[in-house]
Amino acid sequence: MTAIDIGLPLRRRESPAAFFALMASGVCWGLIWLPLKFFGELGLTGHTIALSAYALLAVLSLPVLLRQRHLWRGEWRLLLLIGLFFGCANVAFTSALMLGPVVRAMLLFYLLPAWGAIGGWLFLDERLGRRRLLAVALSLGGVAVILTAGDAWRAPLSMADAMALAAGLCYTGAGIVNRRARAIPLASRTLVTFIGSAVLAAIGLLFLTPAMPHLSAVHWLLLALFALLWLLGASLMTTYGVTHVEASRAAVLQVVELLVAVVSAVLLGGEVLRLQEWLGGAMIVGATLLEARNAH
Repeated sequence: MTAIDIGLPLRRRESPAAFFALMASGVCWGLIWLPLKFFGELGLTGHTIALSAYALLAVLSLPVLLRQRHLWRGEWRLLLLIGLFFGCANVAFTSALMLGPVVRAMLLFYLLPAWGAIGGWLFLDERLGRRRLLAVALSLGGVAVILTAGDAWRAPLSMADAMALAAGLCYTGAGIVNRRARAIPLASRTLVTFIGSAVLAAIGLLFLTPAMPHLSAVHWLLLALFALLWLLGASLMTTYGVTHVEASRAAVLQVVELLVAVVSAVLLGGEVLRLQEWLGGAMIVGATLLEARNAH
């Protein structure tokens, strides 16, 4: 998933490097299910992966946060909320991808246009014009189509479904707080997400699966590389990209991430989409593109 919604005025002068970084990060986030499924086969859960990988990044983030504490001390409550919301979103999204079908988790997570529009209206006094209302309707309608495919309407939501929906809600909450916390340095807002993820994962393990499976040294090395190269690298590329391109173009990152995840899950993961899932997915992509046009 995209790591941060910074909510800042963006520069008008774009660079090819920034747009490339944005697209590359979209590919990374769209393919993140591959290493997650691999680690899941080793016996790791979403909580244990989040704790292991994000804890390493949290340790590396602490010196930067402490160095900048005089800049965010006056808004520490907002910084805390950003960490908690993003922490919940990351842990829930990781669990959703590991527990259920990738495509279904991605599509349910991408109720973001609906949550973002509704949240902005409720908490930021943003106006809901006809275009945004259409995006909300398309997004909610797309998920309704997906959830009613086959006999799904007769059964309650699975744990993976609930986790994907919760991840989208928490990610939207983090974005709303980010738009209020403009005095907090961008580095602090980016890095606190790793700390929040590690803390939330640790709390979850107290109630779920406190024991870590036995891993070889090679697997621990792969987990560390996943944290340092994949998670941190994609986060830095996303942050660099969204601060150097227009907001409407940066919002297309969500579509890239979603399309890469869907296509790769079908081609590499052997997942099969029914007609209703194709239709629901198209509605959600349309809603995301409409919401991107509202960015400025």
